[in-house]
Amino acid sequence: MDTPKASRREFCAHAISFVTVASLIEGCGGGKGSPTSPGGGGTAATLATINTIAVGGAITLTIDGASPLASVGSAALVQGGAGSFLVTRTGQESFSALTAICTHEQCDITGFSSGTFVCPCHGSQYNTSGRVQAGPATQALRQFNTQFTNNVLTITV
Repeated sequence: MDTPKASRREFCAHAISFVTVASLIEGCGGGKGSPTSPGGGGTAATLATINTIAVGGAITLTIDGASPLASVGSAALVQGGAGSFLVTRTGQESFSALTAICTHEQCDITGFSSGTFVCPCHGSQYNTSGRVQAGPATQALRQFNTQFTNNVLTITV
């Protein structure tokens, strides 16, 4: 009679361990890269990447017809010696530049869908002003000053 009790006890211990591990994984949105995490990341398109360099505390980009930032509403991931930035063309002559580092767990934000930046790690969503639209992140992205003159965008870092 003692053997069945030991088997039930072992079964319960393993079942509890399995449920605990499954709950922990689900709590993190199914793990890194989950597009269906609790933040509602959905299926965001990967941002086009523009590589550049920083000179004297500023990044400059030429915006022409071939640029991923050529049209209003477009966005790109700008990478340079000063870091990575999420850049959106918010108007014919205006841009928004934000840090590309998620405030939740410092993952690189690489997704963009319907005017919303999406972190691929846990699904945090930010609008083009950097404000949190959906968590788990609770803090806004850092914003940088931009200037657009003669088809050249300058981001002050």
